[in-house]
Amino acid sequence: MGTRYLESLFNPDSIVIAGASERTDSLGGMVLRNLMGGGFPGKLLVINRNEYQTVHGVPCVPKVAKMPFKPDLAIVCTPPDTVPRMVRQLGEAGVRTAIVMTGGMSRAHSKTGQPLMYSVRDAAREAGIRVLGPNTIGLMVPFRSLNATYAHMGAIPGKVAFVGQSGTVASSIIDWAFARGVGFSHFLTLGDGMDIGHDDLIDYLAQDTRCRAILLHIENIPNPRRFMSAVRVASRTKPVIAVKSGRVPESEWMPAERPIGVTRTDPIYNAVLRRAGVLRVDGLSQMFDALESLTRMRPVRREELVIMANGVGPGVLAVDRLAALDGELASLSSDTIDALANHLPSYWTRKNPIDLNYDASPELYAEAIRILAKDSNVSNVLVMYAPSLTEDSLQIADAVVQAAKGTRLNIFTCWLGQATVLDARDEFYRAGIPSFFSPEKAVKAFMQHVHHQRVQRLLRETPESFTDHYADRALARKIVMKAHRSGRNHLSNSEARAVIADYGIRTVDTVYCDDVDGVVESFQVERRPIDVTLIHERGCHPFLEEQTGRGRYKSTIQGLNSESAIIESCNVLMEEYRAHFPRSGFLGFAVQRTYQHLGGIAFSTGITRDALFGPLVVCGAAGASVNVMTDRQIALPPLNMVLAKELLRRTYMYRLLREYSLQPEDDIRAICETLVTLSQIVIDIPQIKGLEILPLLFDRDGAVAVDVAIDLAREPGRPIIQPYPRELEEWVVLPKSGRKVIVRPVLAEDEPAHLEFHQRQSPESIRYRFFQYRKHFSHEDVAQMVQIDYDREMVFIANAEREDGKGEETLGTVRVWTDADNLQCEFAVMVRDHLKGEGLGYILMRKMIDYCRSRGTVEMIGNVLPDNQPMLNLARNLGFQLTYNMEEDVMDLRLPLNEPETDWQREKLRG
Repeated sequence: MGTRYLESLFNPDSIVIAGASERTDSLGGMVLRNLMGGGFPGKLLVINRNEYQTVHGVPCVPKVAKMPFKPDLAIVCTPPDTVPRMVRQLGEAGVRTAIVMTGGMSRAHSKTGQPLMYSVRDAAREAGIRVLGPNTIGLMVPFRSLNATYAHMGAIPGKVAFVGQSGTVASSIIDWAFARGVGFSHFLTLGDGMDIGHDDLIDYLAQDTRCRAILLHIENIPNPRRFMSAVRVASRTKPVIAVKSGRVPESEWMPAERPIGVTRTDPIYNAVLRRAGVLRVDGLSQMFDALESLTRMRPVRREELVIMANGVGPGVLAVDRLAALDGELASLSSDTIDALANHLPSYWTRKNPIDLNYDASPELYAEAIRILAKDSNVSNVLVMYAPSLTEDSLQIADAVVQAAKGTRLNIFTCWLGQATVLDARDEFYRAGIPSFFSPEKAVKAFMQHVHHQRVQRLLRETPESFTDHYADRALARKIVMKAHRSGRNHLSNSEARAVIADYGIRTVDTVYCDDVDGVVESFQVERRPIDVTLIHERGCHPFLEEQTGRGRYKSTIQGLNSESAIIESCNVLMEEYRAHFPRSGFLGFAVQRTYQHLGGIAFSTGITRDALFGPLVVCGAAGASVNVMTDRQIALPPLNMVLAKELLRRTYMYRLLREYSLQPEDDIRAICETLVTLSQIVIDIPQIKGLEILPLLFDRDGAVAVDVAIDLAREPGRPIIQPYPRELEEWVVLPKSGRKVIVRPVLAEDEPAHLEFHQRQSPESIRYRFFQYRKHFSHEDVAQMVQIDYDREMVFIANAEREDGKGEETLGTVRVWTDADNLQCEFAVMVRDHLKGEGLGYILMRKMIDYCRSRGTVEMIGNVLPDNQPMLNLARNLGFQLTYNMEEDVMDLRLPLNEPETDWQREKLRG
């Protein structure tokens, strides 16, 4: 639904509470007391049918029609059966936002039999009112003195937003955060989330400058596509930390059906949050530790850690935890070791972790930090202290704070104990230095910081080009659509092989035989050892062994080199088939040569589909070991080579591949290419529901699929991440030069050409585009330009073959950023200097205008420098309205694309 009317939720000037009374157990009365106690500066009004004159001194009216003014926000605390009617009346009276705190609406039912919470949703949609809840704790905005909750205490002002789902969990978080000195910019829970959801709130908070970090407590994600799009935008500018509860079926409120090939749904949420750039933590305690590290630690330039303490024990505990989390100790330079040796006992270990001895003084702590700061190998330092009779913890803390001020080091601390170190921890808090209660917590928080930066770097990394976006896979589509139209729910073994072969995945040559005699005849032709597989209908479905148990039956016998062995083996396979699949139709035998040179680490790769999250790419071990090691990892399509390698690295088999493969780098690339190809297959042919290659083996030329199975679905599957929109590609010919140019959406792989495009522009063109002179564009700058979310942004580039024939070059680009409500989009355009007069700028702008108009965007806007006459002339030709902005000294450009459909859109555009 977007951010429509959320301003009146977070910044109301007037509030009405429906159902408040002076009874001590009145829910509305609790909310009213919190509003008054928090010092809300706006108007308050109560609705209560008992016709009170006032409630706690606040004016009261008996019904909505009697309200003396139109409030910005309504809070509904009336009995469940009255809520839908109350919401409808408030909306009809012009109230734009309501918080429904009434609980039990998922269990109470309307006359139609549906839960009342759906009646609330329907009433809200009909009346045009946004609803938070039902069953929400409410909302706090401390800097606005707004406490519209029934919580036992208010939150202190801060820069962190919390969006939860459980009111009881939220109450404990407020208490916990207060004790740790954590303040909030916004604090609320969704409750049943019938209207306003995580995605709407994240869109709003991403734009709010008072919010520096977002904490999420998630039980489910009803709209994954919008959630993913919103969080990807937010996580680029501020940390997003999430706790997902309901990790196992026993703790899920509404257990979801698992997709085939996946043993638990929780790894799917892992894949979603990782792809969105979110740091997922295991619980509320870790959430605040992660918040401490992400908001107070400096960016990690190196990932290695130095540990120093006034004793061996704390350092050993920290090293153990670091090793368990795959962290690394930093190596100290010889100069650093010698410098430290001048201040430490002769028996110190001369390595990291550094034991300062039990009697370490404040001066020694400070001097050790200064020495470490001179070591280029050192970037991160965990400073620990255990209470000692010889030194004062606060004095040592002061020394660490002072030493940290003048250093480049990323310093965080752990003062062990409780009673005698509280003042020291407060000192670190005031100085902005993260401090933790135990070595384990400190190291875990640091590694969360490291992992978060890894994910952010991963999302900005430039992938190498692999997928051929111009290739036509007509044969594969024809095979699938023919089977789909005939009503079949799977492909035959030969059809499945043909599909992946059409996409360039190599398969083992296979001959199909109807009976044993056919197998013998095939052997007589080959006169070399063969492998025989029995094919039956159930065996043509992917992930069959996940359902029947791996290794419990034999379907293939290998290395047969005589007619008698073949006949005997086929009989064994028939017995196995009759014992385990008596109702599955027999389809014959598949015969393959026994490839002596085919082997290596066996992988299972494929596609499955979740009812909520759509297609998923899976990768892991093949064979009986997959269940034991739970090695199957999940990623969301579309994939590129970077994302495919990240998926592969998460498998246990990746370690085996690196250690035992004869050509590990070649095999890793081959698997990644296969994963990217599978991702493209399910995007191009959305009727494919499941696909499994089992096993994927290797030869000297790369990966080879030994067997493959494909399932089909009645309805096409749609990825929750918008894939590359190939349908927007268009070829044009430049009128003067006659050069053939493709205008298409940008890809992450376009980064090198995009960087070169900007580097070759004149200083004046750069100033016109960026409103300043820029000599340098970093990898991060250009990565952000080309790695876009096609749901929220669009970039069209004009590419042509280089004159020397070596690849493509970028000649022009146009981009738009669209707000979360698809109300306005802001454009920017730039064309190579030597192409002025070719009309390329007009071609790019016209294409972008048509695209934005087709997706329902209401208005296109832009800013142009007053002396940029070529752009101003182009804008006039395209129909833009031009207005001089004296305050900013720019020309404001505005082009209506579609008529506003609602009053809210018209109000927003006027504002």
